Amino acid sequence: MSKQSLLNRWSIVLIVFLNLTTQIHSNEDEYRCPESPLTIHPCKCTKVTNIGTTIECLNTNLASLSVALANIADQKVPIDALHIKRSNFDILFGTVFLKLNVHKILLRSTPIENIDEYVFNGANETLTELELMNTSLNTFPISFKTLGKLISLKLDKHQIKTLDSMAFDGPISQTLERLYISNGNLTEVSVEFLQSLRKLKTLDLHGNQIKELKRNQFKNLRDLESLDISYNEITKLDSSHIADLTKLSFCNISYNAITEIARGTFARNSVLRLLNMSGNKIKRLDANSFRGMRFLRRLYLSENLISDVGRGTFSAITRIGTIDLARNLLKKVDYQMFASLNYIEIIDLAENQIVEIQKQSFKDLYLTHINISHNHIAKFESQSFENCVNMTTLDLSHNFIEMFAKRTFDELSYATELLLSFNKLRNFSAVK
Repeated sequence: MSKQSLLNRWSIVLIVFLNLTTQIHSNEDEYRCPESPLTIHPCKCTKVTNIGTTIECLNTNLASLSVALANIADQKVPIDALHIKRSNFDILFGTVFLKLNVHKILLRSTPIENIDEYVFNGANETLTELELMNTSLNTFPISFKTLGKLISLKLDKHQIKTLDSMAFDGPISQTLERLYISNGNLTEVSVEFLQSLRKLKTLDLHGNQIKELKRNQFKNLRDLESLDISYNEITKLDSSHIADLTKLSFCNISYNAITEIARGTFARNSVLRLLNMSGNKIKRLDANSFRGMRFLRRLYLSENLISDVGRGTFSAITRIGTIDLARNLLKKVDYQMFASLNYIEIIDLAENQIVEIQKQSFKDLYLTHINISHNHIAKFESQSFENCVNMTTLDLSHNFIEMFAKRTFDELSYATELLLSFNKLRNFSAVK
């Protein structure tokens, strides 16, 4: 390559660099705090980034807030995040956000009961995230319908009881991707309400008082990737509720009142990676419980009433990395219960009532952390651990172990860390 060609290339690189530098500096000049802080009192500018400013308004009333935000709008100060905290109004109305260029509004610990239908006029062209936390809202505000750019909506610690079919019949239904309505009095979510949110990827309804899921409760939410309905009062879950969620990768149904995993419940959720059903009332598992979930990596079933795990229960989820069955009612670990789980990293059986570890219960495992502490184990059968190479930790503490049968561990099975405290072993000759 000639010297002239090299010079030309370096010139192009230098020009691009200078253009980028100029653009960065121009952004820094554009995004600045208001020139006179007194004009936006009781609000203040706390941060400036290349996205915009952060404005915080604390302990204010609506009239003072309106004046401050109007002055910010007049000075054409773009706001990345507007924080309104611990303020003194129960109705949000008027032209408080008119002409405001704001991306996120976070309103917290303010006793709002009602939001006027047109209060977001002016901000609805730029607002992408809205969070209301610790309010007194008792109905779903109609004003949200106009937010045609909104991507994320979070209502946490609220008083809303129902979500009807009319809640999202506006522009918001075409853009919303993340919806959080949590830690409140919600008892019912209409199927029509959710069906209007075709682009939804995250739905979080945890910490409410939902007792029943309707048939086709999440119908048509085919883009949904994350579902959290934990800490409710749901008694039943089956395929009629979640069959349409074919892209679901995260599902948290913990701390409800579900009594069983019905056959085929997750048969169509084939890309599910994490399933949390801890804190329910499930009594048994069998070979049909997890059929179709071939990519499942994390399974949490602690704090249930599980006393029976049928043969082949985990044979359909051979890619599993974590199985948590702690704090259940298991009395034994059956023959080959945890066999050939080649990707398993953690098996937690702590705080059950296990007295028996059967032959080949743990077989063909590699680099696995196994916790069987706080049980009632007195001894192990021969070949309980077969071809379990380099178990990272084997925790057998807080049991009643007096001895290990000959060949409890075959010649390939060993643990980097073996915990045996609080047992009835008298000497190490019993550990073979």
